[in-house]
Amino acid sequence: MSRRVIRSRRSRRRGKPSYRGLLPWLLSLPARLRVRWALIALVMVTAMGAYGYLLVSAPPMPPSRAPSGVSGDGAARPAAGRP
Repeated sequence: MSRRVIRSRRSRRRGKPSYRGLLPWLLSLPARLRVRWALIALVMVTAMGAYGYLLVSAPPMPPSRAPSGVSGDGAARPAAGRP
């Protein structure tokens, strides 16, 4: 193949990107900037941090609302992990 043919194929592929609005353009931005894995890791660490903060800062459960181990039919169930 001649260089002229290769160049024409390249220019056809590049073309105008087919973004049809702001949301698809923003969602494809990490992939176009090649920061996909960094963004995934950042979002995951942020979510884990928020959940950890929620667990640490939550008030303790009052004794009146704690699970009693008794089912709705009145039969006592053994606690998990005990024989």
